[in-house]
Amino acid sequence: MSQRFRTGLVVGKFSPFHAGHRYLLASARAACERLIVISYSRPEFAGCTADLRRRWLAQAVPDSDCLVMDALDAMALGLEMPDNSASDSRQRQFCADVIDHCFKVPVDAVFSSEDYGQGFADYLAAHWQRPVASILVDRDRERFTVSGTALRAQPDAAWVDSLVHGAHTCQRIALIGAESTGKTQLGAWLAQQRGWLWVEEFGRQHWHDRGGVLTSDDLVTIARTQVDHENAAVQAALKAGHTAIVCDTTPLTTLIYHHLMFDDPPPPELVALAERPYHQLWLCAADFPMIQDGTRSPESFRQQQQAQHHIELSRRGLHYRALTGPLAKRKQYLLSLTKLAVGVSEASRAVPASGAQQ
Repeated sequence: MSQRFRTGLVVGKFSPFHAGHRYLLASARAACERLIVISYSRPEFAGCTADLRRRWLAQAVPDSDCLVMDALDAMALGLEMPDNSASDSRQRQFCADVIDHCFKVPVDAVFSSEDYGQGFADYLAAHWQRPVASILVDRDRERFTVSGTALRAQPDAAWVDSLVHGAHTCQRIALIGAESTGKTQLGAWLAQQRGWLWVEEFGRQHWHDRGGVLTSDDLVTIARTQVDHENAAVQAALKAGHTAIVCDTTPLTTLIYHHLMFDDPPPPELVALAERPYHQLWLCAADFPMIQDGTRSPESFRQQQQAQHHIELSRRGLHYRALTGPLAKRKQYLLSLTKLAVGVSEASRAVPASGAQQ
């Protein structure tokens, strides 16, 4: 590429980061004095969280200005991240706002491998009232016949390096449901059976630390800390060569607690954290007697929780499997299905959003 630019821009999900992305970034970097890389996705994809994408891009283009965001990062900038299904104009304006806020310099060229590049460049040119070029790189996929959509459906080590492939295929398996539905016992047992890392529920520990009284801000702390523990567990699992971690509850469960405990709307940070994706979701049914250990809420609250889980899972279109019946039966089903599913994202499996019963 003979043309040179002062500042170039590449925007992408990088979910997962593959050889085509690496070629695009290398081509853009060679043609620019400075390269800005922006990565965001709402919702994010399991195995391609912002934490992982930061690591991939830092390794791929260490001499570029990479900004990887999730909805919380955008919120910290005073911006609302658009959904992946939002209009082109909404996506383009968001990128322009991010560049204005974080980099404070217009770009001279947009580099892409798809036809949206020209429209994006024209939008930015109008926004800054200055020319912005559109540079297409390997538009016809002659060098790298690969796409993020295909790799999310069927991970292929031929197109990604070991760092990305390992992280993308190291699954987060989460057990959710109301109180006293066997989540902790089942999750700890599964992790022990498979030799996987177990991410305990932080909420119960925090509840004890707070003397059994939680505020709205406490629930944000619980969700935020749970995510931090999960990220740390994924990195530890990758170093140890594990293929999965098992999580006791998710930030979505914490959001459901907020809906039931407080009349005020949940904090935006908690709402954003509840979008966190998982490879496998297992909903533990509230179909056996609750074990009252002195800390549990009444049975009526447990049933409210369970009903709210069904509502949220359906509203969000999340795929899950239901665990019903005695614990022994749940263990057998959980063990058999996790053995089959590890390495294949639930998003690519034909599992109805209402749940697959045993």
